[in-house]
Amino acid sequence: MHDIAVDVLERHAKGGSWLFDLETRDIFWSDGVYNLHGLTRQSYTPALDTALDFYTPESRVQLEAALDAALADGSGWSLTLDIVRADGQLRHVQTIGQVEVRNDRAPLLAGAILDVHDQTEERLKNQALERRLAEDGVRWRMAGENAGLGLIEIDFSTDTYRISGAFVQRTGLGGLDRLEVPRSEWLSWIHPEDFDSRQQLIEAQSSDPSQGYIAEYRLRPPDGTELWVKEAGRGIADDQSRIVGILSDIRERKESERALRHSRRRLGQTLQEAPIGIALVSPEGRWLTVNRSLCDMLGYDEPALLSTTFQQITHPDDLEADLANVQALLAGRIRAYRMEKRYYHRTGRIVDVQLDVSLLRDDQGEPLYFISHIQDITERKQEHAALFEARRLAEVTLEAIGEGVIRVDALGLITDINTAACSLLGVCEQALVGEPFERHVLFHDPDRDRRLPDPLAGVLRDGERVRVPIFTRLQRLDGSFISIVDSISPIHDENGAIAGAVFVFQDISDARRMTDELTHQARHDALTGLPNRRGFEDALTLSWQRLRASKLPTFVMYLDLDHFKTVNDTCGHAAGDELLRQISVKFRAALRESDVLARLGGDEFAVIIHAKDAHGAQVVADKLIRAARDLGFSFNQRRYAVGVSIGIAALTPDIEATATVLMHADAALYIAKDMGRNRYHVYQADHEQGAAAAYMGTAQLLQSGLEQNLFTLYLQAIVDTTGRRIGYEALLRFDGPDGVIAPDHFLPTAKRLGMMSRIDRWVVTAALDLVAAYERRGLWPAETYLSINISPVSLADPQFHAELITLLDQRRPQAQRFVFEITESDALFGEHYPKLIQNLRQRGFRVWLDDFASGYNSFDMLKRAAVDGLKIDRSFVTDLQRDPINRAVIRSIGDVSRALHLGVIAEGVETVEVLELLTKAGVERFQGYLFHRPEPAETALADRGYLIAGC
Repeated sequence: MHDIAVDVLERHAKGGSWLFDLETRDIFWSDGVYNLHGLTRQSYTPALDTALDFYTPESRVQLEAALDAALADGSGWSLTLDIVRADGQLRHVQTIGQVEVRNDRAPLLAGAILDVHDQTEERLKNQALERRLAEDGVRWRMAGENAGLGLIEIDFSTDTYRISGAFVQRTGLGGLDRLEVPRSEWLSWIHPEDFDSRQQLIEAQSSDPSQGYIAEYRLRPPDGTELWVKEAGRGIADDQSRIVGILSDIRERKESERALRHSRRRLGQTLQEAPIGIALVSPEGRWLTVNRSLCDMLGYDEPALLSTTFQQITHPDDLEADLANVQALLAGRIRAYRMEKRYYHRTGRIVDVQLDVSLLRDDQGEPLYFISHIQDITERKQEHAALFEARRLAEVTLEAIGEGVIRVDALGLITDINTAACSLLGVCEQALVGEPFERHVLFHDPDRDRRLPDPLAGVLRDGERVRVPIFTRLQRLDGSFISIVDSISPIHDENGAIAGAVFVFQDISDARRMTDELTHQARHDALTGLPNRRGFEDALTLSWQRLRASKLPTFVMYLDLDHFKTVNDTCGHAAGDELLRQISVKFRAALRESDVLARLGGDEFAVIIHAKDAHGAQVVADKLIRAARDLGFSFNQRRYAVGVSIGIAALTPDIEATATVLMHADAALYIAKDMGRNRYHVYQADHEQGAAAAYMGTAQLLQSGLEQNLFTLYLQAIVDTTGRRIGYEALLRFDGPDGVIAPDHFLPTAKRLGMMSRIDRWVVTAALDLVAAYERRGLWPAETYLSINISPVSLADPQFHAELITLLDQRRPQAQRFVFEITESDALFGEHYPKLIQNLRQRGFRVWLDDFASGYNSFDMLKRAAVDGLKIDRSFVTDLQRDPINRAVIRSIGDVSRALHLGVIAEGVETVEVLELLTKAGVERFQGYLFHRPEPAETALADRGYLIAGC
């Protein structure tokens, strides 16, 4: 069967058919004709003159003569001619033509062109050889009609072989053109495998000399070379003792035959080892030849498959279409067909295949075999089905999620958009698909009326994912805006090239509105509506900057109400609150519009005024004292006298920080109270011995704590929802002579005295030492970190930044063991903050934003703070049960943190009820007395069990 397949492949000829309509002058070429000329249908349309130009001049003359004869007498032609292909190659072709007579119409010329280049070359070569042999005939005069390369004469009477002619020299048997050897010696040269067959021919010749013989055998002469020779001889009728004949050197022919056999064998092996199924199928559908791949594909061995027909193993639903193609092929309506169909595997399972079929016909045009190429595409079909399902699932998912998703191609044109994106932009899908992204997705600054550059261009150029600042505004079709959090990520093709991008965005307008409300709340006192401490500090910083620029004299007043505690304790907090509201109105009325009045907390107020000198400030102070005295506060039909003590300090451009002037005003207030209250005092550095002594006392206490190592670190556990300890926060304590002192008693003074950076350095060093010591002892819990606080003062100190990074680089602690907590403050807006956070995170340390939502710009801070997590301020956690605003804030924090992939810790958790509310809001990490009270490290680390809420 393999020989049949080889035979079929060898019978394929290179050629094609043509038609010439004499009526329309149209010429039709088949694909084979185009291929012969080195052309394609797209590059050339045949016409008579241009088609004849491909023939050499001599061939064109012959072809034109044949055409004329055909038109004159209807005769056909078959000529071997030469053409010059489009690529310049000269090819020998066989052109065949005949006239097809049509009723009442001009005749039709039809024929074929076959590539006979190789055959013609071989024929010409043989003709040349024959000419050379004829020429050599002169040299073989004695050979007569049996002339050859060499003459052989076997003389049985003398047992001698005589060889003459060029054969002797060509084969190396002798140096001359004649050789005579004993018969026994010649026979000894014959290859043993060929000896008997040749001897039988010689013996038969002896009995019937008229028959002649031809023997092909191998000679091994003394020099060791092996020669293939052809011996054609015949006995002499009147001399039975002699045989004469011709010897030919057939080594080249034998080598060609060996190469041909090898080629046939390799071709058969190729057929068998082909990675796709190959088969020859009879016109009735019976398998004639099948290769190994097809048998493996269908689960049959070769005999079993050959006993079936393709109809028997074809899926019924595909059989009709397959048979229709077969009939069209047999009828000649098509030359080949391709289809996808299903076969039944021998085990019964379905095998999806791609079938390519052509038909081989005999010389009379009768069908011989179908040639079928069969590829198993089952896996491809399954992958296609899986991709279809994945795409369907992705489309359903995209439509189900609340986030907007827009996909663009490499040119920035929108290719896909989900329903959520259409809703958020206020436009329909049809209006966006195919449109430029930058034309319809417009980014605006979160706070100013300013259009932002389109970030998509950078993504498509650089291939890097980007995010626009949080709360960036997106303009809708109706002109309104929504605040968003988003990301734009590149899409790469299989070669790594940028194929487009996907824009995912979420509407966080509610969170932005909450942020704006929090901003106002954080900067203003809820009771009086005045700026609070943070708002006052902002105003003080601004006034200091203006002072340094314009030298406008500025004074700061620190106010403390006299007898407020009496009203508060006697009449209750409601009366105290009402007093604060009323006196705030009085104070505000006593000041100019440009002056700043703030409530710092409790019954403390602060004022910033611009006055020509200290006397002008004293005049304003007098107004405030009168305003308090004239208030005449009444509650429950009882009248209360109210006064105010005021400390005044000049804001000078040479102070180190705005906290200094507050410290001076605070010291002056202390003196005013000490002098009898209801009065003011102006701070003068040379005369304030009492107040300075008080501050110096606290300073000395802090200084001794640093120098004598009187500070210590307590630990408080941070747990997950299961109660597992995932980390600890390092909390500073002062181990004084009278016991342990909490930081609330000394850190405010330390801040005013500028000692916070020194304390922070001590804390960081002590924390590194603590973890290292417990790791050496094998007592530090695995996968547990230590959280270290850095104060806002240190965040604003570039020298502290450099010292911190140097310390970490020298000590090289395990970065996963430490988290740095930075308190939300204006320091985060400074020029040094981003570099510090970047340096910490590049070294593998995590950074969390502490007391989140306590400030007016908490959410805005996330635009600048490249942090890993947030710690919710305890003020929002403590009143979570009673305050719906706090619950809304917690939910907003959860939404934003999930969108930005930030961790969240709720601190100050003290009740089970609060824990349950936090858990419902999606918080998964907790810290507070409900789980663990701060305690020394040795005690805290001794217990490694889970912390059960409330235990």
